[in-house]
Amino acid sequence: MDPELDDFDRGVLQGSYPEYQWQSGRFGAGLGAAQQESSLPHALPLGLAEFPATATGSAPGPRANRHVGLLPSSTAASPALSDLQGFRHDPRETDRRRPYGTGPVAATSSVKANQQLVLGHAPPFAQGIRLIFTDELPDRFRAIFPFNPFNAVQSRCFDVVYRSDDNFVLAAPTGSGKTAILELAICRLLSAHVNSQFKIVYQAPTKALCAERQRDWERKFAPLDLRCAELTGDTDQTHLRSVQNANIIITTPEKWDSVTRRWKDHGKLMELVKLFLIDEVHILNDTRGATLEAVVSRMKTVSCDVRFVALSATIPNLRDVAQWLGRNGSNTGLPAQQERFGDDFRPVRLQKYVCGYKNNTNDFAFDKVCESKLPEVITKHSSRKPIMIFCCTRSSAISTAKFLAYWGAAKDPRDRFWPIPTQSLSLHNQELRSTSSNYLHRSLPYLTNAEDCASAGVAFHHGGLDVNDRQIVERGYLDGQISVICCTSTLAVGVNLPCHFVIIKNTMNWQPGGLREYADLEIMQMLGRAGRPQFDTLHLNLIEHLNAEIGLGSVHDMSSAKSWLKSTFLYVRLAQNPRYYELDAELYETGIDRHLEHICTKDISLLQEAELVRSGKRLRCSEYGDAMSRYYVRYETMKLQCLAKADEFKTVRLKAAEKSLYKELNKGNGIRFPINVDLALTEQKISLIIQAELGCVEFPIEEQYQKHRQQYHQDKGIIFQNVNRLVRCIVDCSIQKSDSVAVKSGLELVRSFAARVWDGSPLQMKQIDQIGPVAVRKLVAAGIDDVDSLASTEAHRIEMVLSRHPPFGSKIMAKAKEFPKLKIAAKITGKTIKPGEPVRVKVKAEIGFENEKSPTMFRGRLVFVCFVAESSDGTLAEFGRIQ
Repeated sequence: MDPELDDFDRGVLQGSYPEYQWQSGRFGAGLGAAQQESSLPHALPLGLAEFPATATGSAPGPRANRHVGLLPSSTAASPALSDLQGFRHDPRETDRRRPYGTGPVAATSSVKANQQLVLGHAPPFAQGIRLIFTDELPDRFRAIFPFNPFNAVQSRCFDVVYRSDDNFVLAAPTGSGKTAILELAICRLLSAHVNSQFKIVYQAPTKALCAERQRDWERKFAPLDLRCAELTGDTDQTHLRSVQNANIIITTPEKWDSVTRRWKDHGKLMELVKLFLIDEVHILNDTRGATLEAVVSRMKTVSCDVRFVALSATIPNLRDVAQWLGRNGSNTGLPAQQERFGDDFRPVRLQKYVCGYKNNTNDFAFDKVCESKLPEVITKHSSRKPIMIFCCTRSSAISTAKFLAYWGAAKDPRDRFWPIPTQSLSLHNQELRSTSSNYLHRSLPYLTNAEDCASAGVAFHHGGLDVNDRQIVERGYLDGQISVICCTSTLAVGVNLPCHFVIIKNTMNWQPGGLREYADLEIMQMLGRAGRPQFDTLHLNLIEHLNAEIGLGSVHDMSSAKSWLKSTFLYVRLAQNPRYYELDAELYETGIDRHLEHICTKDISLLQEAELVRSGKRLRCSEYGDAMSRYYVRYETMKLQCLAKADEFKTVRLKAAEKSLYKELNKGNGIRFPINVDLALTEQKISLIIQAELGCVEFPIEEQYQKHRQQYHQDKGIIFQNVNRLVRCIVDCSIQKSDSVAVKSGLELVRSFAARVWDGSPLQMKQIDQIGPVAVRKLVAAGIDDVDSLASTEAHRIEMVLSRHPPFGSKIMAKAKEFPKLKIAAKITGKTIKPGEPVRVKVKAEIGFENEKSPTMFRGRLVFVCFVAESSDGTLAEFGRIQ
């Protein structure tokens, strides 16, 4: 046994405490919860106060984090798949993370209190670490750190982060001040590059975390004349120039991967990157980890003058990550500097409870059972402080928010478990605005509108929300107007919200292919604990990233392909755990090299067979391979002929219960291409969702369809998140085939998806602000069926048709006249006729706009003009994009 464990720890590990039952095995479906009080004031160093220990089974102390989990009592044990060979784990981490029992089980973690020793004649110490004062920084940097001194974690890391340029990896618990480490690294760069240009890239896994960091750093670094810019999927064209001019670029792995795949077009930008900050590096274990790994490996290849600083919670294989990053650009063989801090460095303790219930039904029904148990869990453990509830799906997050809003509203205000909000929230999402509105209007007469209902103290949060709504919800939670957030596990990654009580509702969550148990990483992250990148995921998406590297020229033959793979985290993990990657453990370095060669040979052959890569003296991407990389398309999709079958839509599926809904949509007037066979395939569902959106087919109002509304909108979000770039890839591939018919059809679809209406239909008038589907129908009935006729209609007639008052008509006319109106003139300037050769005709085309001022932007998008010339047999003669 570990000599540093206290008596309670030994009792738990030895099973000598009968009230705490621990069994090995895997989580089953169930519900989990966790409560956390606000952390110590930022101005105080970690360990400034000592909290009294909490007796086993008693109420938590004044500064305790509480976690409650609900599990089915009939969970079957099965071996956990873990890549933990070769690592020594803290028993507190491995043996406590999975409590089990045959009924409700509670477990209270008892962590030794942090203490600080302060002597008048000596510098202060905490956890045996001498604390560093901010006075050691230049005056201009001190305002960045509104506390003094640094805490124990920050003080231990101070020298390596601020007084050296080595790469650095930090594993420390949530709430231990890791963000200050990144800020110290920025200060180090500022000190070394006083009069030179540079850029800093901060990379986080979620848009929510990027948005939070952008707001925080924009305020902190503005006095130093550093500009911050966010580059994510939420960044529109109008903000791209600010990204180009920014010193600190805040982005996600996917977005930066998209930019660096064309790094030759952004050579100046890449040369200026001197510091690369990786937050939540544990996502290497996630399905998105392959992108992070490819991006970091690419940055190492492109430039040797980049410093990497990576952060996360406790990582068992911290050394592997350090080995992958290397000490610096000139000493890649040595591991990066690294520091690990355990739970003793948490600012507050964690109290964890698990409640088990029988699961006598399917997983989705059991999720409803867990939902019904929430009131008793909240009543027992919430202490009337902020609550965060993690749900297995977006639909579950929405339904849970409605359930809790109704439950809270049904109580007398004095008996509610969260305060009544004092302000309304201006939200855009209809379901978010109307959270439990069906119930609240009956229960709370003082709520007068939908925003008031949404602001009743409960909200939901997931990746499908509009960026403005996400920010409003987060800000409302910070301001105390929202006390309960029902969310998916993505919110567990890094977003700094003052949560006291966390509930994990069900130990299952939705992943591609169905429900599965949460991984260790996800559970610990949601509980505010550790992340564990035990495995690597690059091998799951290797062929896409290999194609991108061939397109960049960094991989041009088998030797360079192997060299690139050796720069990845995959290679480090292969050396540590060859069995996991189906490599015999007896094979050492030569065996790994042979395995790498096998991987490269297989994937390059597949790319060549699909005509994505050309062979020769040097490997080169074909035009199709370039399009695949440019538009971020998956390998399996590139082999298909049907857009609706794209691998990007694999999370969308047609359920038997939904067939009646899609049969009803299939009857809509806006469906241009109705399906005349029995609906049985997912691609038929995808086609109908696309057509319904473009044709403005309203969701059926009948009661039997309402249970599918949430899923419908989620699936629509997934489809339209991907479909535009897929069609643009089809256009580029059709150009290479000289197929003008496919090019024109693709361009019409691109225009349709951008406008969310069929190209050439009267619905195009929907692109004018304040004109919706109902207004379009009224205008069409009055003989106004396109934007041109709308712009030429007198203002008073528009007002009469739409039953509006002046100056509504004048505003609509003005907006319609701003709509880009193209004009083109072409004339033959010469021709060449030679016997036995095709006739060559020279044509001069003049392209412009009829608008008074040539538009460069429309509805937040850059205006592009595509020129297509074709022959009578449908062969593409010329294509060009003009901005």
